[in-house]
Amino acid sequence: MRQTLEIGSEWNMLDSDELDAVLSKHYQQWLQNAARSVKYSRFGPAGTAIASSAVTFDGSGNAQNTAIGPRDGFVWSIKRLAVSGLATGTTPDVVNLYRNKPSGNPIWQFNGNNFAYTFGKGEMILLPGETLSFASSGTLAATGQITISGDYVQAAAEEVWKIL
Repeated sequence: MRQTLEIGSEWNMLDSDELDAVLSKHYQQWLQNAARSVKYSRFGPAGTAIASSAVTFDGSGNAQNTAIGPRDGFVWSIKRLAVSGLATGTTPDVVNLYRNKPSGNPIWQFNGNNFAYTFGKGEMILLPGETLSFASSGTLAATGQITISGDYVQAAAEEVWKIL
């Protein structure tokens, strides 16, 4: 919209339709940028066989096991984890979840009666190079194979704020 002022100068001003178009374009670009590099995905089932009434799964991707964790340059926000194959009952089998090697302080625990959990936004994060591993706690009654599966949201590491 153009208006001529009494002093003879000319101003180019946006009318409401032009302003709506500019703001709409800016908003669409903002949404596309916010969604860029964010991906919802699943992993597993991956696991290992029970041996001598115990199980250890090293999720770092060694010769026996598949790596479970983000590629370099990415982070995961874990949404759901499930461990299957555990015995149920009054004294269910117990498996501890670890970051990286299956030792040290566990970050979560599963048992045959409570074998799946969901996590809220930013509650369980894996940084670049971190992996999920598990090991039995005590003697297992189950035989066969113990597997882990899950859902996660992935983002580029420098954009971790998008999944927190």
